[in-house]
Amino acid sequence: MKRFLASLLIACCLVSGAVQSLSAAEEVQQRTAYILEPPTVPEEPRTEHEFMNILFLAADNGEGMSGGLKKKDLRNCHTDSVILIAVDMTDKRISLISFPRDTLTYVPGIKGLYRINGAFNCSNSIREGLERACETVAYLMGGIKPDHYVLVTPDLVVKTGDAIGGLDIDVKTGFHVGSEKKYKKGLQHLDGEGIKDYAKLRKSANTNNNDIGRTERQRQIITALFEKIKKNTDYAYDILDVIVECFDQDFFSDMTVADILEMLPIIDGFDYSSINNYVMDGELELSMMHYNLNFMDQKKRQHTIKEVYNVEVPRLSLNSRGYANYLYKHGFDIVKTIRVCDEVVSWASQHGYGGEWLTTAKKRCEEAISAFSEVDDKREKSATIKAEKKKEALQEAVLNLARDCDYTGNTDFNEMDWFNKDPYINEYYQYDWS
Repeated sequence: MKRFLASLLIACCLVSGAVQSLSAAEEVQQRTAYILEPPTVPEEPRTEHEFMNILFLAADNGEGMSGGLKKKDLRNCHTDSVILIAVDMTDKRISLISFPRDTLTYVPGIKGLYRINGAFNCSNSIREGLERACETVAYLMGGIKPDHYVLVTPDLVVKTGDAIGGLDIDVKTGFHVGSEKKYKKGLQHLDGEGIKDYAKLRKSANTNNNDIGRTERQRQIITALFEKIKKNTDYAYDILDVIVECFDQDFFSDMTVADILEMLPIIDGFDYSSINNYVMDGELELSMMHYNLNFMDQKKRQHTIKEVYNVEVPRLSLNSRGYANYLYKHGFDIVKTIRVCDEVVSWASQHGYGGEWLTTAKKRCEEAISAFSEVDDKREKSATIKAEKKKEALQEAVLNLARDCDYTGNTDFNEMDWFNKDPYINEYYQYDWS
């Protein structure tokens, strides 16, 4: 019983690396430009089985840790491992649902567009960031909310790996870390540092050097760990000691150690040797918007949720590769124009200007937002042309308003070439997407 939960938590620490039918009305989501008006988390669907959902996150780097970026503040780190642990309390089975770190998403309550590993950064504190990550996963899961969250750092991976004396891993690809550390393909005994390197492996892999390949290697580590713990359950207790020692330093959770201990009797009887694995992957676009992006396959997403929770959820809107391309080529310019308009209108109002162009700019801004919101995943030509014309009309009004009210700011609608530097396209544009 105790070794089950210990094994489950430890496995995740090592990878930082009744049917509801939907009416037609429920399938049609309200049209809105999510980049301007972020979506909310849908109402949680009812399930016949009782579930406990735990969101596991692993930071890409942190204070005192090795790595190329050498980020010193955990708040600046991204969560490059995002796994929802679905514990079916009725059937006593476990499912791990992985989200590739490059998954493009919206963050509920936050303006803009982000990769899922940056949802944690849309905050002013670690705790708030963890809540943002939970809300983002709930949005992507059609309202299925994490009940608890766990965040670990690479240092914890090293410590827990060493606590069990390492793992025997059939390394699927040769790789290197820097110029000194090289790993060969084939069966290898990896210590804590090696486990961390293999779990984080992406760019330097000889094969499958992408985020999907990394999630496969993380699942491989989980399997190897369970095999070792089945042979000697004492390892689970050794690693729990490490977690207790590192609480609120390299291990963060809304659960206390006492909470975890209280959960142990609940999950008695689970067969943790049989875990279902799912990946919310889809189309991978290399260097789109200057970054690698994963566009979630909506049919696969719906199938996964149905298979794990036996509920049906609607498709996500405005999350497609085609819509993202539209944003990059046209939509972001509309958003930038709206931002400049808001800045000029605010200036004019604060300085007592009440001329004709102020009224015109406000009206045209509403029209531009409305037209922009009519562009959906289908990107119908009539809608995109209308949005472009409304943008041009708004730009004319803004320039005239700026001239008449002696606006001293910048009216360059293309001033911020990099989309993630614009606060309307990324409300938390301060964070680095690297």
